[in-house]
Amino acid sequence: MAFPTGTIARGGFGKVYRQRYKDHWAAIKKVPHYLIPRKDLERECEVYNKASHPNIVKLLGDITLSDGKWIIPLEFIHGEDLETTIFKATKSKLQLTPSTKAIIIVGMCEGLLHLHSKDIVHQDLKPENIMVEHGTNRAVIIDLGLAKFFRYGLNSAVNMGNEAYSPPEVLNRRCQRNQLSDVWAMGKIIAEFLARIRLYTPTVCPAKIREVLREQAYCNPVCRMVEQNPSQRTTMAGIIEDLRKAGGVGRITYPDPPKYNLDVPENNDRGRRQSPRPLGRRMSRSMSPRTRNIPPMNRGIPPFRRNASPVRRAISPPHFQRQRAPIPFPQSRFLRR
Repeated sequence: MAFPTGTIARGGFGKVYRQRYKDHWAAIKKVPHYLIPRKDLERECEVYNKASHPNIVKLLGDITLSDGKWIIPLEFIHGEDLETTIFKATKSKLQLTPSTKAIIIVGMCEGLLHLHSKDIVHQDLKPENIMVEHGTNRAVIIDLGLAKFFRYGLNSAVNMGNEAYSPPEVLNRRCQRNQLSDVWAMGKIIAEFLARIRLYTPTVCPAKIREVLREQAYCNPVCRMVEQNPSQRTTMAGIIEDLRKAGGVGRITYPDPPKYNLDVPENNDRGRRQSPRPLGRRMSRSMSPRTRNIPPMNRGIPPFRRNASPVRRAISPPHFQRQRAPIPFPQSRFLRR
């Protein structure tokens, strides 16, 4: 598990790093072992294994313990979270055309429908936990750490969701989270996504949705999703066709995701370093990809000499160059590096 490139997310239970894992980029979640009991970790692993779906983040391998931390290798989504798309438009890279919105809405709802078909309750649906892949617009539900199995009124996880996306019955502590509370949270997310505003949770109800979405095709389906009385609220199975019709799309098939940097280039210095440069460090825009990773004093040196060890270049140059005049650079500086 080499080539760490920096933190991409952090939460109360640990951090997520973008790293190389089995020749692929992966989102490596690292959690201190004392924060998660082994039984909860086994439950989380079971959730990932049962929830295999294009709109659900994938577990890429076994969960291991290293340096006192649980290492959880997850699919890395090359895109942005819905929080950025909705509320940080200047940072978003998505062009929100009607078709793009339809693909995102139906995709994340099909992911939630699949979870519910497996008796899994996500518990923590919010825009930060939905990624949108650039290029395909595939919506992916992530962070199943709080997800629980819900059978016969029993659950195997603690009730710990985000209150900003909790329905009235949960906020009033009258019942536990279940599939219907997930539906309410998804309805609020869709309304915020379409209106590009943040809704105050206690005001979310069908009347508020009609005020915000007005005559949009999604208005009636979303109203049914945010009914305050859970006995009158729809299920994902009962609403998915209406959402597809509202967006004018059927079942969505996604192209194979692009393969990003699966092979470390031969002359890529960052791939060979033991301690790579963090992803967040900015580089000069004026440099070309071929020269930006080369130390400034080396940029005039031919590639066949650049790949040699600096110490070896200074002490024993290649045989066919021994008759040439030495290149004017301070050798002592190379010996100190």
